[in-house]
Amino acid sequence: MQGNMRRVLSILILVLLFPATALVVDVMAYSPTGDPILLLWLVPWGPSNGTYTNLLPYLPRVMVGVVFAFHTDGLGNGATLQEALAYNGNGYWISEQLSKLQAVYNSSSVVFVNFFLTTSTWRGYLTSVTQPQLLLLNYTLMQIASITNGGERLVVGVSEMNDLDDYGYYQVYSLIRQDLPHAQLFYYTDLGQSVSSIESVFTYLRSNGITLNYLGYDVYPYPSYDYFNGQVQIPGNFVSQISALQSFAQQNGVNFFIGEVGFRDGDVLGYENPSATAYIDFNAPVGYQDTINYYEDVISQLSSMGVTIIGIWNYNGWNGDPFGVWYNPYFDQLLEFVGIKPIETANIEVVSPVPVFYINGSKYYTNGTYTVTLPVNISFDSLYYINGSVRMILEGVEVNGLQSGGSFVVSRPGTYQITAKYLTQYYVTVNLNVSAYVNGIKEELTSGWYDMGTMIQVYPQVIHVGPYEVYNITTPYSFIVNSPGLIRVPCTVEYYVKIMLPNGTIAGWYANGSVINLPKTVYVNGKKYVLVGPDQIVVNGPIVSARPMYVQVTTTSTSTTATTPTTSTIRLLSANYQASQTTTSSTASTITSSTITISTTSTTISISKSTSSIVISTTTSTTLYVTSTTITSTTTPYSSLNTSSALIIMFLLMLIILAILISKK
Repeated sequence: MQGNMRRVLSILILVLLFPATALVVDVMAYSPTGDPILLLWLVPWGPSNGTYTNLLPYLPRVMVGVVFAFHTDGLGNGATLQEALAYNGNGYWISEQLSKLQAVYNSSSVVFVNFFLTTSTWRGYLTSVTQPQLLLLNYTLMQIASITNGGERLVVGVSEMNDLDDYGYYQVYSLIRQDLPHAQLFYYTDLGQSVSSIESVFTYLRSNGITLNYLGYDVYPYPSYDYFNGQVQIPGNFVSQISALQSFAQQNGVNFFIGEVGFRDGDVLGYENPSATAYIDFNAPVGYQDTINYYEDVISQLSSMGVTIIGIWNYNGWNGDPFGVWYNPYFDQLLEFVGIKPIETANIEVVSPVPVFYINGSKYYTNGTYTVTLPVNISFDSLYYINGSVRMILEGVEVNGLQSGGSFVVSRPGTYQITAKYLTQYYVTVNLNVSAYVNGIKEELTSGWYDMGTMIQVYPQVIHVGPYEVYNITTPYSFIVNSPGLIRVPCTVEYYVKIMLPNGTIAGWYANGSVINLPKTVYVNGKKYVLVGPDQIVVNGPIVSARPMYVQVTTTSTSTTATTPTTSTIRLLSANYQASQTTTSSTASTITSSTITISTTSTTISISKSTSSIVISTTTSTTLYVTSTTITSTTTPYSSLNTSSALIIMFLLMLIILAILISKK
């Protein structure tokens, strides 16, 4: 209502100011229309307290423009990019403005970006563009491209380059088009640059493949606005100039806007020489209200001319810049004048080891300060995974020192210090499940998530992993969890061993790799048995009911007549075989994959004349080899001489007997 009243009063003042002959057209031109959109510029020399974030709740109902200003006066044309960035803090100021752009970009439907190629000297005096200026411009454009995906939702350009030659315009705008292919382009200038000059720049650029999407003026009428009874208006000659450029823009299908309207904040005479930075009559708080009233007068006038985008120079000016309206206590009145209801806000500073939190469900980065519209919900992840082996668990949240939950609502204006406390956990893999003391509490230790700083103590114990296998922890072991990874609890792998000997049993738990020495000779009931095979066993697994092969061999030779047999005895003791055989022949015994062989190697025949008898003595040679515990024995009975030998001997005996009988005769 207050805004409409001021618009009506503006019309009445115009009726009084201008002659009746010219009033019909003027009154029609200044009739109130729909609400315009304010374009609020953010300059790099604003206060460093983040005051620009006060605009965030109003986005996108207001537009924001970000100014990048380069200090290039006195910078040699041969300077490198590194030298240009270091010169008078250019790199720092660029980074500051990039932060502002990043802060407002996601909440804005469109953002304007304005480049000042020089600062100490007014940029309107530049006639050409220097190499360092192009280096700084290209560097900044590339940074902006990474934030905005090549310039999406941006309107980018320069302003007030009155004396720049055509090629200089081409250098600037072709570089912008190259680095930000998705951006739209603008140019606005002060009322000192003629409409024809602007038309010439537009035509030249379009002939070289570059089309400006926005054209405009800023409004600082010299020497003064028209003023009558507390009301200010743009003088008629400047209105005509603005209208002429507006008409050209419409004819060429481009948007027309007012790049800047500015008043010294708090200066009662701010309408006089409005572009000057020196105060004429600063008078608070009356001057602050007058400043807002002057803005409303001009906005109403421009809005009635059909101008929909009106820039305010500027929002966050400071440090010798008197135009910043952020400090004006009646700024909300200006917003309400263009149809934006005042919003209650709060400033929140969020500190957290986890990099993100949520404002009304939207993700934001922690460790920063934000201005939020009230009421607002603030929430934190209760469980946040940094990677597959590190995670953070929310322990609690403090709001101005008071405990709160992981999600809460802020409903009152003010400043809030919000601190989220998280516990770090690591995933620890252990090589075996054991009983242990975890922070002094006895429990089963398994692979899983453990708090950072957890003390784990493993005490000596035996862990059965099978009926014949154990893990033997013989010494205490402790560690503190301060990183993810594999924890190897030192232990000895042991196997159960049972070896059955002829004279007893070897049994017990033996470490993996142990060597058991077997006795080479054992005695059972006074009889001697000899080990057949290796006398060492290497323990690399369970050994259950093993029976090594032991053998007893006894060979007896006797003198006898041809009818008396020779007796050979073999005794075998093994896992599955124990045999005693008496034969009257050679004996063959077969063990799986091996043999036991006994063979007669010589036979001696003696003839006794006194007793008329024949004595046959036999010498037996024995060969024995055992490689398995499964024995198969086959025995074939035979006489002390084989069949053919017996026939020959009998024949010889008969001949001898016959010879003896003959000799006795």
